[in-house]
Amino acid sequence: MSTATTLAPQSAGLAWADRLRNYATVMVIGIHVSAPVAHGYAAFDSWFWWAANWWDSFCRPSVPLFVMLSGFLLLGKDYPLPDFLKRRFTRVIVPSLAWMLVYNLYNYFASGQPATLGEAGLRMVENRVHYHLWFIYLIVGLYLVYPIMRPWVKQASDRDFLYLFVLSAMASWGYKILYVFWNVNIGIYWEFFCNNLGYFVLGFYLGNKPVLDEPAASNQLAPWPLTRRGMLWAASALVVLGTVATAVGTYWASKSHGNEFHPYFYDYLTPNVGFCAAGWFLLAKYSWNKHPLLEVEKEFALASFGIYFVHVLLLDFWSKAGYWQTRYHPAKTIPILIVMITLSSFVAILLIRALPGGKKIT
Repeated sequence: MSTATTLAPQSAGLAWADRLRNYATVMVIGIHVSAPVAHGYAAFDSWFWWAANWWDSFCRPSVPLFVMLSGFLLLGKDYPLPDFLKRRFTRVIVPSLAWMLVYNLYNYFASGQPATLGEAGLRMVENRVHYHLWFIYLIVGLYLVYPIMRPWVKQASDRDFLYLFVLSAMASWGYKILYVFWNVNIGIYWEFFCNNLGYFVLGFYLGNKPVLDEPAASNQLAPWPLTRRGMLWAASALVVLGTVATAVGTYWASKSHGNEFHPYFYDYLTPNVGFCAAGWFLLAKYSWNKHPLLEVEKEFALASFGIYFVHVLLLDFWSKAGYWQTRYHPAKTIPILIVMITLSSFVAILLIRALPGGKKIT
């Protein structure tokens, strides 16, 4: 999946960004493969459930990573507002409308819904076409806020960024913790800081803040009190701790709430997923840029937006062909299915892109 902020592979100095985007694309597929078992199998003390839980927990940073990459790649550039809106919305809206039409037709032939053109249009407005297409609405919202945030990040200091991150954490993490576990509502109106704004700005911040053994940044951000090697250790720790917290937290919450699956720790707007995503971002930035992109990596990066759209159809296809998550033990079937769906989706998009007009919808 691509956020469509950059449809062409990055320069050699930013090869890590394409590699991280490709990795996050596979993570999205991993979530959709493992989630039916992790969410729907209630034997939380079994290895059967834990196999899916670990895969789902490992892949959870995917969406935050896409948002962070969008912030890193967009907020560092100045675009004239009309040109920005025209180019970005064209690159998102045109393929999105095409694939929403595909999924409306798919749902109609599969279940008879939507039954009318009016209902199909309403579903598109309300974000009810298909479960994975919600990300498009998120990206459109981020594009709308870009013209406001770009001038701010250009002059913001570390203290300014910290203030925004604290407010975003309180609005997105703190509010949810109080409400989910203690049914306490915070009365403050947090609209601007809720949801994914924090990740959007965090991508720019982490991507531009230097470490001690790097050249000074061209902005006013002070370096981290770590060397590149120290940052790699810190990033690895965030990935491991965040993944473990997601898996163990989901087990604890599910066991503590009547032995029913509890989704809180799987949510993208949680501290465990947020810290894990930051770890992956930094790990990629400081260790995935040693070699130029391979041709297959470039092609996968170009196809990632289309892979996001098509992979659910391929997931359903392979399931109907007899390759479902619980046919054998999930420890075996989940990684096999991830590979099958990733490769078949990649091939499908390469074929579509070879057709006239195919690049415009992928």
